[in-house]
Amino acid sequence: MNGQIGVYICECGPNIKDRIDIDKVIEDISSLGDVKTVKRFPLLCSNDGKKFLEEEIKKEDLSHLVVAACSPREHEKTFMDVCEQADFNPYLFQLINIREHCAWMISDKNEATAKAIKYIRAGIRRVALHRPLEKKEIESIPDVLVIGGGVSGLEASLSLAGKDRRVYLVEKTGSLGGMAKKLSQLLPNQGSNLSLIDEKVEQVHNNENILVSTSSTVGDVRGFLGNFEIVIHTDGETSGFRKAQVGAIVVATGFDVFDPEENSQYGYGIDNVFTAQEFEEQIKSGNVLLKSGKPPESVAIIHCVGRKERGYCSKVCCCYSIKFAHYLKDNLSNVNVSELYVDLCLPHKSDQEYFEEAKKKGVHFVRSEEEINVNQKGDQIEVEYHSEGKTDSIVVDMVVLAPAMIPSGDTPELAHLLNIPLDKSGFFKEIHEVLDPISTPIEGIYIAGCATGPKNIPESIVQSQAASGKILSSLIPGEKIVPEVKVSEIREEFCTGCQTCLSVCFYGAIRFDSFKGISVVNEAICRGCGSCVGSCPSGAIRSKHFTYPQLYREILEALR
Repeated sequence: MNGQIGVYICECGPNIKDRIDIDKVIEDISSLGDVKTVKRFPLLCSNDGKKFLEEEIKKEDLSHLVVAACSPREHEKTFMDVCEQADFNPYLFQLINIREHCAWMISDKNEATAKAIKYIRAGIRRVALHRPLEKKEIESIPDVLVIGGGVSGLEASLSLAGKDRRVYLVEKTGSLGGMAKKLSQLLPNQGSNLSLIDEKVEQVHNNENILVSTSSTVGDVRGFLGNFEIVIHTDGETSGFRKAQVGAIVVATGFDVFDPEENSQYGYGIDNVFTAQEFEEQIKSGNVLLKSGKPPESVAIIHCVGRKERGYCSKVCCCYSIKFAHYLKDNLSNVNVSELYVDLCLPHKSDQEYFEEAKKKGVHFVRSEEEINVNQKGDQIEVEYHSEGKTDSIVVDMVVLAPAMIPSGDTPELAHLLNIPLDKSGFFKEIHEVLDPISTPIEGIYIAGCATGPKNIPESIVQSQAASGKILSSLIPGEKIVPEVKVSEIREEFCTGCQTCLSVCFYGAIRFDSFKGISVVNEAICRGCGSCVGSCPSGAIRSKHFTYPQLYREILEALR
């Protein structure tokens, strides 16, 4: 191996060249016995720089490669691609960050140069122990399982289904459409009527590439991106189960609503106290009536029901409560409408105009500083609230409660089945709320719509399209997939069979071989996080490309 390591230093324009004495670095590194060549280049990540590096790898016949440049996060893949272009195993390469860690951190040029030399030496010592790793291609299945037949599930199914991709749509109720089908009308920024939902349901039923299973649940899921085995259980007249294979899963299980009976202060159970869902049904029927059969002359709409108990705002309740007020004012002559809220949430620009229009129609908006209490008062209902430091009340004929959106009832069970986490509110937890709101830690399983938290219909549709886009770009019919290469491996001779690794493996990539009495890593599922490596009491597990000797050599040299 002596004399076969190539070291290439990027000037990065003035970023490294002006802050580090590169000539001094070259002089020092050239004296090392394992180093065959040390060269500099103005900008290695440029097209000219990549071409130069590729030609150098071939010309110098290198065994290992070290590039001293910028952050691996920024250009490690760039240089690994160059290695592959040169028919050089990319895992025999090491990128050393002398820009962020030296040039940009240390103002003194001599100190920055000395630090860069240490880091490059450390990289050379480490890379000498690198072994070539080979990528393995595996067959993948382009079909997709969509769990949930609401707006998000419908959108995902229609976006994904095609000539070469079948979608298994599983809905636990007897029909498609979810909560949206129960609405009387959509909000102004969501469309003029509910034909949007009906059209999507019809399109799904008419699509021969979408297999719909209503009154059904997912009973079992095993596998990984490109190769999941699923079992679908169906109840009713066609009860039984179906096995299928899919490459990805979209979880679009929607939401349930807070039960106001959990807190007696809301008065649910008193005559003429309705939930928003019950009031939607009245609007749909065209008959907003009291239990006596008469139309109400006064209505109180109470926001934020269950918000304190759940610990979050449901985002959409204020807007649909204003929708109720518009309906009452437009359809019942001389009705007095009051809206009582703790905090008013109007997230979109058009919502403010909608709110102002309601006020112009005579809707009274009252902010309560504390809890709102609902009690029977003769044939009517008294709503007590706290405003401007004093307690006040109104007496009305009807009360409409706007309950919080909560996770679907089977969310914990499904999270356990799929091995994906929940957030502190009980919804499915995304990788990152802003940067990656539809991915889970399990590659190939995506979440969309209100399964991740309260959303309106347009937001749910956009999330479903984003999840579909991820799948369409990663599972291309006829193409194989390449799993992670830098995975964990278990040395059988050292494994004691304690199974500690099984309990810490978040991806479910490790199983216990009872015949041999050892743990075994499924490399197609492993993501190389290293949790099992750190937890193994016998030291039987190591991470490829991050072995103890490699890390020890690197750290020892850096600390000299």
